[in-house]
Amino acid sequence: MFSLPSFTQRFAFKGVNFLTSFRQLSKLGTLKPNEGSTQGYKRLGRGASSGKGKTSGRGQKGQKARGKVPWWHEGGQTPYYRRFPLTGFSNPNRRIYQQVKLARIQEFWNTGRIPLKEGDTLTIQEMVKCGLVTRTLRHGVKILAAGASNYNVPLNIEASKGTAVAIEAIEKIGRTFTAKYFSRLGIRAHVHPERFLLKYGYVPMEARPSQRRDINYYSNPEKRGYLAKDRSILHEPLEKARAERADEKKKVVKVVSKFKSLDEQLQEAIAREGASA
Repeated sequence: MFSLPSFTQRFAFKGVNFLTSFRQLSKLGTLKPNEGSTQGYKRLGRGASSGKGKTSGRGQKGQKARGKVPWWHEGGQTPYYRRFPLTGFSNPNRRIYQQVKLARIQEFWNTGRIPLKEGDTLTIQEMVKCGLVTRTLRHGVKILAAGASNYNVPLNIEASKGTAVAIEAIEKIGRTFTAKYFSRLGIRAHVHPERFLLKYGYVPMEARPSQRRDINYYSNPEKRGYLAKDRSILHEPLEKARAERADEKKKVVKVVSKFKSLDEQLQEAIAREGASA
């Protein structure tokens, strides 16, 4: 039969189980490493019976007993890294371009992986979007001539550089190639302008080449440089600035000084002598 004491006892027992399970939900206070996974530290210099007393297992005297020896130390003889001369050269000013072959462009066009129409321009941004370029871009993209004999993609190409054979293959089918300069910041803004818009609210302007070798390269018609095709980008402003500077040099500026010149002082002295006479 049902009785009040039995009911309260059952309820109290269930409450204790609930509290116990709730308390065990957090085990952070009972965490410990698995048995055998760690090893205690051996105390040194605590008597002969410890096995590491007196000299602490280092033996008597010598460099190893008194101090630490670097892993590369060879006992005092000339070390390996000094026995042989330095070889090679790392150029800090080298340019690293991602190479794209014409054969790869042809393959992507045949499989419909380039979302452009006939006559459009294949820029570096489009190359990244469609997967022609997958690695990190440092200074731009260079077009190589591998597969030039079978190349027939009806697209104009804009890249950082291109070999002479690759340019010839592109122009052979009636298309154009343009070599365009990009700075480190400019190539990032060209490929992902939305990132700059979200973070800064604007896209950086395209930088013009400042080094002499870059100006000469992108001004060379044989390289199909964009400065040679549009002189208003760099050459016309430079010529205008040089002309203005030459005009300023021609202008004679009279220097006004608080001191009198020697001729003026001489004329005043002659006038004073004439007045006294």
